[in-house]
Amino acid sequence: MKRILAILVSTICMSLYAYAQDAVYLVSNPQTARWSYIETDSKGKQIATIYNSVESIEGDGVNGKLKILVEEVPVASPKDTIKSFNFYRFKDGEIIADIYAGFEDTLFEGKLDSLVRNTIKERYSDLSEEQKNEVIEEVKSEIFQVSGETRGVPRYPKVGKLPDYEFHCKMNIMSMKVLGEDRKVVGTESIQTEAGLFDCFIIEETITIKSMMMKDVETIKSWYAHGIGLVKEVTYDKKGKLLSTMIMNKVN
Repeated sequence: MKRILAILVSTICMSLYAYAQDAVYLVSNPQTARWSYIETDSKGKQIATIYNSVESIEGDGVNGKLKILVEEVPVASPKDTIKSFNFYRFKDGEIIADIYAGFEDTLFEGKLDSLVRNTIKERYSDLSEEQKNEVIEEVKSEIFQVSGETRGVPRYPKVGKLPDYEFHCKMNIMSMKVLGEDRKVVGTESIQTEAGLFDCFIIEETITIKSMMMKDVETIKSWYAHGIGLVKEVTYDKKGKLLSTMIMNKVN
C-alpha cells in the first residue's frame, strides 16, 4: 500500500511545479535539478533517504509533462535501493500526477505500449501505421480503464479550499478508487531544514484509497516553497496518529 500511495499521492509532493512568468519551473534549471529528503517513522527514526532528479521534460511548466527518477535508499539496507519513475502533467500551471503513465510504467514496467504494438502487428499486419495507432489506443483502453483525475499543487496558491477529486482505474477484474477530500491551503510558515530556510505555504488533504476488499485513509500536510517545491510532508492515519515525516535535506 505504501508504494501505491507513493505513486498516487505522495509523489505529487516530490515534484516541481510551475509558478510565475508563465513558462518557468520552480528550480532555475529543471534539466539538472536534484533534490533529496530524509524520511522518518512515527518515532522520528530515519528509515530512508529519497533522491529525486528530473529524467525528462516535454513542453513547459504551464502545459507539459515531467518524468522524475526517484531513488529510495533504506537506512537499514542501502543495497536494497528502490528505483522508480513518477509522471506529471502541467495543466495551466497546476501540476497533476499522471496516473495512467504511472500505472503503465509500474504495472507493466513500461512494456504496455510495446506489448500492444506487437499484438497489433501480428493481428493487423495489413493496416497502415495510422490505423495501427488507432487500434493500439483502443486495445490499451480495454486493458486498462481510467476515469477522473487527481488534482495537485495550484499555480497561485491562496488560503482557502482546493478542488476535491475522484479517480477510478480498472484492469480486468481489479479496480481501485482514489478520493482526495478536504483539500485546502491553510496558511504560511517558515521552515528551517538542512537545505536552508524556506518560506512555505501549507496544504492539507485527506486521501482515501479503496481497492477490492482494502481501504486506506491518510491525511497529508505539506509545506511548499516557491523556487523549491516540497520542503516538508507529514502523514497521519485516519485516527490522527503520525505515520511518517519527510523533510528536504538537499537541493541544487
